[in-house]
Amino acid sequence: MTKLMIISLGGSPEPLKKSIAEHRPERLIFFVSHESNAKLGEALQIEGYKPDKIETEITENPNSLYECYKAARQCVDRAAHSGILNNEIIVDYTGGTKVMSAALLLATAGCTYSFNYVGGDTRTKDGLGIVQNGHEIMCADMNPWSVFAEEERRQIVTLFNNRRYTAVIQILDLCDRALPAQISSFFQFVRPLANGFMFWEQFRHKEALDCLKKGAALIEDYLRHYPDEKYKHLKEELANHIDFLSDVLKKTNGMQIFNFILVKELINNARRRMDDKRFDDAAARIYRALELYGQICFERHIGCSNDRVKPVKIPQELRDEFLQKYGDPKTGLMKLPLQATYTVLRALGHEAGQRFFEYEEAIKKIQVTRNLSILAHGIQPVTERAAQSILDTVTDFVQMKEFFDFPKM
Repeated sequence: MTKLMIISLGGSPEPLKKSIAEHRPERLIFFVSHESNAKLGEALQIEGYKPDKIETEITENPNSLYECYKAARQCVDRAAHSGILNNEIIVDYTGGTKVMSAALLLATAGCTYSFNYVGGDTRTKDGLGIVQNGHEIMCADMNPWSVFAEEERRQIVTLFNNRRYTAVIQILDLCDRALPAQISSFFQFVRPLANGFMFWEQFRHKEALDCLKKGAALIEDYLRHYPDEKYKHLKEELANHIDFLSDVLKKTNGMQIFNFILVKELINNARRRMDDKRFDDAAARIYRALELYGQICFERHIGCSNDRVKPVKIPQELRDEFLQKYGDPKTGLMKLPLQATYTVLRALGHEAGQRFFEYEEAIKKIQVTRNLSILAHGIQPVTERAAQSILDTVTDFVQMKEFFDFPKM
């Protein structure tokens, strides 16, 4: 049901009369020039039809794209304030100068309106002029989104490759309308991939895995209809990422227990934050990787977590000191910080404890940088150089240097 039409009007009102008579909207907004405004009465000479409201928006220069666009946007604003739903609005860009038609398309392409163009099978000037009266043909499939969606696709690729997954999803929400089959199929597999990698960045691994599996299946369907080596390669890359995520969930029992694979996951997440120039975020993740590595070594070697340690688990030469520093008088248990955790490991002969103190000076610098960060205890930003130094030190210490990035389109 059409309640409102936005119509560009030029020197020939006949095609628009056919369009208006076809849709018979309750309200009309005419986009006109000073010259074509005089033709308004002719366009409304339709038997048995009288709209509830007629509005006009006049462009000061029908040959200036800027002036026409401003006036066309005013038409959109009028429609927005009308209270009429977008799916009850039709834009007809048949009339007016070429510039007026172009401006109206530009102004309305981001709206979920329907579109109409009146063509014809017979024209004046040996087929090069205007449509002859009585030979008008309604073209309701002239949606500019068929063209603009290709530009949105290109923008989505750029954003996806820069890990701007939230922005990708926002654009896809705007593109939720009738589109050419190939672009629609492309958007269908991009959405779960963007959601999947967004969840992965948020450490929501189970949701990420479900989305990536769905995306991989939709890529396979896309490739059956539109073979493309680039997206075939993307599907192969996705298989590796799905395997890694599956491994994370399996080794951690669905993120319920510690495992060294999480240290690798934190380091890779930090490396991506560095690529995004988010050095404080990167430093926080790298420091957590250092802590987590010690926690895992402690738990595996000693048999309990480092935040609920019975005194008997601590070597005799450290026990009294540690009870005084880290003991809870109520429970009798100890909660060990980073250095204390590695101190116990060294005392019990674990190689990670010995290695920690070989890196002691470099790790102290990391702690100073972290403590000064606004994400820890200070207000100073972590510099790129400092973040890189932290990354180099920790990856050397935990002996994990195999980096992988998210795939690109």
